[in-house]
Amino acid sequence: MDAWQRLNPQLLRYFLAVAREGSLSAAGVRLHCVPSNVSARLRQLEQQLDIRLFQRQGQRLRVTAAGERLLPHAEHLEQLCQMAWRSVQEDIWSGDLRLGSMETTAAVRLPELLAAFHQRAPRVNLQLSTGPSRRLVEGVLSGELDGGLIGGPFEHPQLDCLPIWQEELMLVLPPEQDGTQLESRPQTLLGFPDGCHYRERLERWAVSRGLQVAARQSYGSIDAIFAGIAAGMGIGLLPRSLLDSHPRVHLVQYQAIAPELGATTTLLVRRRDAGEHPPLALLLELMRA
Repeated sequence: MDAWQRLNPQLLRYFLAVAREGSLSAAGVRLHCVPSNVSARLRQLEQQLDIRLFQRQGQRLRVTAAGERLLPHAEHLEQLCQMAWRSVQEDIWSGDLRLGSMETTAAVRLPELLAAFHQRAPRVNLQLSTGPSRRLVEGVLSGELDGGLIGGPFEHPQLDCLPIWQEELMLVLPPEQDGTQLESRPQTLLGFPDGCHYRERLERWAVSRGLQVAARQSYGSIDAIFAGIAAGMGIGLLPRSLLDSHPRVHLVQYQAIAPELGATTTLLVRRRDAGEHPPLALLLELMRA
């Protein structure tokens, strides 16, 4: 028997979990087993491959160079297993759809669309998670998400980046602040955490205006950003589609900015090698409609 035929593909599940989580305990939670079981499976895989796949750095496990080379093959095998599973299901409109979205897009664009999706595919288990664009891209690349709605423009050699909606970003100000006098004193920038496309636009806009930045505050929710701006804590950048419908918009004021920073596109990103995914294809059809 050739050496590669002795490799147990099941062990790659444990390798992927540790690579994604960075620790045995977190990988055990993901795999629903104890850390010692994960450790034993890793040792077995390293023995079969005759090479170290991880090195310890403090409390974390870091993938070695050999592990980095193995990672895309393990992810591809995981995707093949998912495709094989879906191919033999009685109903293609079943299974899981793991979708990631920017917080603002989830609040404004998705509610009616997901209701229509549920009407068409009621047996699909939809898992919606929100976060900054950068984190969503990482989730799609790692295989944790089937698709992600991010701010664009954006390109990546491993991803299809499909334009879905056009957005206009607006400068959001406290109710009594004069938007023409922002340069007169340092300003605090309020937005979503690092990796958010809109936050990056806000930073670029501040540089273009020559603003002095006193501080940067990050919030995980739209309401927290509204409340902070309404209280006079700082300024932010949010899409007009959100401002036109949000119940707390009367607490702030907003104005347009130059199109080169205000005009943006929401993209659906998905892996090019992920193969057919009928629920995601249906969702894309509804988005474009």
